Amino acid sequence: MLDLKPNAKPEDWVQLGRVLREVAKARLPLHVHTTLTDSIEGFVDTIEKVDKEYPIRNLRWTLIHLDQITPSQIERMKKLGMYTAVHTRPTIMGGIFNEIHGERSNSMPPLKMVQDSGITWGFGTDTSVVNQFRPFTTLYWAVTGKMVGGTKVLRQTISREDALIAHTRKNAYFHFQENSLGSIQPGKLADLVVLDRDYLAIPADQIKDIKPTMTIVGGKIVYDAAEAR
Repeated sequence: MLDLKPNAKPEDWVQLGRVLREVAKARLPLHVHTTLTDSIEGFVDTIEKVDKEYPIRNLRWTLIHLDQITPSQIERMKKLGMYTAVHTRPTIMGGIFNEIHGERSNSMPPLKMVQDSGITWGFGTDTSVVNQFRPFTTLYWAVTGKMVGGTKVLRQTISREDALIAHTRKNAYFHFQENSLGSIQPGKLADLVVLDRDYLAIPADQIKDIKPTMTIVGGKIVYDAAEAR
C-alpha cells in the first residue's frame, strides 16, 4: 500500500491463474487484496481468462481495497459479476498516502466513482491491524473526506445515506447473508444499535462523535450505556 508500482513478475500471474482456476472450478467465493492500478489490472486480466473456462458469476468474487481502481476496471468487473470491497485506511494513513502518491491520493480510494458505477460494493475498516476500527470514524471520512485529525485527504466523498448502506446492508452480500443481516426487516436477525444522536441530521463533522447507547443482538440487549454507567 506504500509502493508506487507492484513487483509481480509474469510467472506470478501464471501461478495466480492456476490457483484461481481451482477456486472457480470448486465454485468457491473469493476475496483478494489488491490496491494499485497495475495490480488490479493483473487480477482482472487473470480472472477474465479463468471465467472463460469456469464462469464466476454468482460466486461473489471480490477485489478488496482498490485504492487506485479505474472506471474501465470497474466496468470489466461488473461484466464478470464481481463485487468490490473498499477499506478506509486513509482515516489514519491519508497523510502518508499523500506524501507517497501525491495528488492522486486525494482520490484513493475513488469512493464516488465506485458508488456511481452501480457495482455492488461494501465498506470495511480493515480492523485494528492497519487502521482504526470505529464505524463512525469510517462514515465521517466517507462523508467529509477528513482523516481523524480533521485534515481533508479525500475529494471523492459520498452521501451519508450511501455510506451507511455500504457499511451495513451491502456488506451482507459478501457473506451470502443478505436474507439475515444488514437491515431491520421481518425475518432477519434482530441485531441493531441505538445511537445518542441522529446520524442523518447532525452536522457531518459530528458523525465521528456518535456513540452507542444500546446494542441489541438476536433481540436481546447486550449493552446498555445507562447500566454501564
